[in-house]
Amino acid sequence: MMSNTRLFYLFQLQLKHQASEAEKAELMNLLGDPENEEEAKELLGEAWKDFEPSTAVFTPVKSKQLLENIFQAGRTEEELPVHQPKRWLAIVAAAAVLLLISAVALFYYSNYSDQENLAGQPAEMAGTTAIHDVEPGGNKAVLTLADGTRIALDEVSNGKIANQSGISITKAADGQLSYTIKEGQDQQNETSQINTISTPKGGKYQINLPDGSKVWLNAASSLKFPTRFSEEERKVELKGEAYFEISKQHSRSGRQPFKVITLADNGRSQEVEVLGTHFNINAYGNENAMRTTLLEGSVRVTNLSSKASGLLTPGQQAILKNDRIKIATADLEEVMAWKKGNFLFNNLKLTDIMKQLERWYNVEVDYAHIPDTRYHGFISKDVTLSQVLDMLELTGSLKFKIEPAPDGKGKKIEIE
Repeated sequence: MMSNTRLFYLFQLQLKHQASEAEKAELMNLLGDPENEEEAKELLGEAWKDFEPSTAVFTPVKSKQLLENIFQAGRTEEELPVHQPKRWLAIVAAAAVLLLISAVALFYYSNYSDQENLAGQPAEMAGTTAIHDVEPGGNKAVLTLADGTRIALDEVSNGKIANQSGISITKAADGQLSYTIKEGQDQQNETSQINTISTPKGGKYQINLPDGSKVWLNAASSLKFPTRFSEEERKVELKGEAYFEISKQHSRSGRQPFKVITLADNGRSQEVEVLGTHFNINAYGNENAMRTTLLEGSVRVTNLSSKASGLLTPGQQAILKNDRIKIATADLEEVMAWKKGNFLFNNLKLTDIMKQLERWYNVEVDYAHIPDTRYHGFISKDVTLSQVLDMLELTGSLKFKIEPAPDGKGKKIEIE
């Protein structure tokens, strides 16, 4: 690729955020010139390679597909008659160059007629009012001990916060809660007690259980667990969503299974049994199904109502809906996006997107006028609510407002 062209020079300025308004306008014109199409595609491809590692979300295959979607977003045979210049890169420039370089987000939109547009730009360029903006969530949780004592983990100092029956409970600086069995403690004479860790809307937290297993809780979720597991099995109860990395344990009778019971408010319930594995469970009461996704090892998912069960292998997902379990191939990138601090939507309905925003930003949503619109997109969960809504607005079909909630105690998203 030639590196002494005007296009290359202006593109590098934009990469460094040093381009003036006049130089940006010139860059857009050069990118829109059909004679520069090949060079522009090379420049965009190289920029995407630099951008991709920082996302830590896309596989090489998905990354390539996403870049192709960018290149194809503005060009169709119907829109580009032979006698007209092909200025498709003007769309790519506005939506990809300024966006990728800023590493803020990437959105492209599709409706049921399979029309697709590309939308996305730095938040400061977008138009949703931020008067009532909402900051992103963070490490927030409440630990409830067996005696009813409630400890707000985001408010207490780091270090040891409690002792229970030979178990030391410690909060680390990076937002982790650890249960550690004290050395030399006679475990036979100690009684197990039940604790619960709960994240509010706008919260997340990691807990290290006494057996060495690790659990990451998503927003509006809770995990009930014993301070000491029995010899026969290890059992916890989950509401909401969590990612598990289970340590392998052995008892006198052999390997000690780990069971997760999920009880949703809508009456849906299941049991996930594992030995040593990595998996994610989404069991929110307002979702239309429970989803258990396996990343490593093996798990058995059982519907506690019908007793129907299914065995998962890595890359599969068990979907519990209407008392039936369906096993399907999982989109691991989408499933794990929340744990990596991102929103990732693959052909997701706006209603389902709003549910995620409700939980992460602790807001209400007016669902009265939500169309059956689907989105493909990626954005960090570290941005404000208005920045996410600005990205959605760039599709041009909807407008969002953040208003005070009717009770005056929070915020509400209204859709126009």
